[in-house]
Amino acid sequence: MSNDLATLVPQSLRKLLKETLFRADTGECYVINPEEPGFVDTLKSLSAAKASKPPHAGRKPVVSHANHVLYGLGLMARAVDGDMHAFDNTDWSVAWKLETVTDAEWRDLVGRLEKTAAHIVEAGPNIKEWNPIMLTGMFAVAAHTAYHLGAVRQILRDVE
Repeated sequence: MSNDLATLVPQSLRKLLKETLFRADTGECYVINPEEPGFVDTLKSLSAAKASKPPHAGRKPVVSHANHVLYGLGLMARAVDGDMHAFDNTDWSVAWKLETVTDAEWRDLVGRLEKTAAHIVEAGPNIKEWNPIMLTGMFAVAAHTAYHLGAVRQILRDVE
């Protein structure tokens, strides 16, 4: 393996993104246990009813977390694709308003999440010209997703 940062950074970034968004590898993993599902793979196993059930009165259900993560991934995907204004005029509160979904809406949301996450895993680490905001932002996607994966796991304990 090369010790060149231009090689190591994309490799490390791709590994963290794949782990937190989809699934941890069998051997080498850093955030979750080997072979455990990441955020998208966890959501794929849920029904719309379960995803829409709040853990307690006044707390957000899984679907709200999923929509929030999708919102952030969508912004990052735009930035990765060259949109220099992807983060202008963001309104994070919009992403938290979705609290219930039908089966079709849940499948659509998870499908869009999976597609956007896959795009970021593949395209993100291949950015040709890094700047501090993009580099930090890409690593933040992995950290932010890991945070919400933990939140979803806790919610699922309360709604089962």
